[in-house]
Amino acid sequence: MIFKGRFEKGNIPWNKKQVKKNCLFCRRQIEISQSRHKEGRGKFCSLNCRRNYKYKLAKGFILTEDLAELIGAIIGDGCINKNYRRKDYRIQISGNKNEDKEYYDKYLPHLVFRCLGILPRPYLATNGAYILQFQSEPFRIFLNSLGIEPRKTKTVRIPFEIRKNIFFLQACIRGIADSDFTFICTKRKKDKPNNYPRICAQFASKPLVKDLEWALRGMGFTLNTKYEYFREDKRGFSYITNFINLDGPYNLRRWLNLIGFSNQRIITRYQVWMKTGILKPKTTIEERKRILMG
Repeated sequence: MIFKGRFEKGNIPWNKKQVKKNCLFCRRQIEISQSRHKEGRGKFCSLNCRRNYKYKLAKGFILTEDLAELIGAIIGDGCINKNYRRKDYRIQISGNKNEDKEYYDKYLPHLVFRCLGILPRPYLATNGAYILQFQSEPFRIFLNSLGIEPRKTKTVRIPFEIRKNIFFLQACIRGIADSDFTFICTKRKKDKPNNYPRICAQFASKPLVKDLEWALRGMGFTLNTKYEYFREDKRGFSYITNFINLDGPYNLRRWLNLIGFSNQRIITRYQVWMKTGILKPKTTIEERKRILMG
């Protein structure tokens, strides 16, 4: 009889001491049990505050050059996938497991860390893609406010807030270029070697190529574009794409001065061209590194 009532609701001995905290969203003071506090729970006074807190964090994002570059990488080769089982979103950036590996291992994770405080690890997916994945619901909401939504392939464009600032615009284009652009050398004449430099890319999104054309022309580049170009690949698939090309040493020098590259896939191509004067098509990054070391 001496133990009667000791473990009734609200009278558990190790929960007697209450911890006072402030709700993370509305700052209202609440009291929670020590056990919930030790578990890291009890951060909000209601479900509404819990739901609205992520929107409060999303409004706290301030555009920087690093953030604009990360957004560019997401525009270029990223996607926002919804996990229907867990009811959340994952942001993924994917590249080639050989050519882009160094960029995904050494550069991109630290860019994400500087922007979001998250240090993701890339992994090789079952389909052969090299993927960097991270989760941040406030950042996903922030991207959505800029117009970057899950189904973005044919509609994505450079956000207006980035287009207003030349430094953000240059950083964003660098992120897009490291993901989707390439550096090649073409022949000026049939009997000549591949020695004429070209920076080029193709995108499914017509608005994105229009934004790139507007931005690059405004920076003094000369370029040509092809919109809604019908193309067939060797596997027999056909698709509509949009091209952007910047030809010649003038454009290359201006690009390196104003925008630059961070991906070794592109940097090694440029370095081989600078060292030998030519760049053979379809070389691998290992072959290019051997040329540079030789």
